[in-house]
Amino acid sequence: MSESADTLSFEEIVEEYYRDIYKLAFIMMKDRNSAEDVTQETFLKAKRYLNNFKNTSSIKTWLYRIAMNEVKNFIKQSEKFRNAKPKYKPFAKDDFSNIRKAMEQLDRQSYEVLFFKYFKNLTDKEIAFILNIPEGTVKSRLHSAKEKLKEVLKNGG
Repeated sequence: MSESADTLSFEEIVEEYYRDIYKLAFIMMKDRNSAEDVTQETFLKAKRYLNNFKNTSSIKTWLYRIAMNEVKNFIKQSEKFRNAKPKYKPFAKDDFSNIRKAMEQLDRQSYEVLFFKYFKNLTDKEIAFILNIPEGTVKSRLHSAKEKLKEVLKNGG
């Protein structure tokens, strides 16, 4: 399906990307209700600002950016997450258990860049757009995150 906002209705956008946005929100929030709230807010904002969408990125990348902003807003506003260290468990397969355990120990910024780079296969430019940071910062965070992950894995993850 084409990713041009001109050729897709809002309903088609929701149908096409709802699952991806929900999965992203769930991975970041680790709570179904919170993920559902974030997903709904993401699509409400997308509908409100769809006319402002410029095809400088894909719709999916644009939606990821909105979703990440909503995750951050939700966490800031939620007492439940204020003092809690995020725990990420994005993989169910045993093959990834060491990586999963190691990633659970990383800070949110490190987790985010690794997740988008290696599990969503996004480019540095797309990650920069989603996280609203310069591309050079993405590269720096990726380097740092990989070093942190290596260290955690080396120490028994």
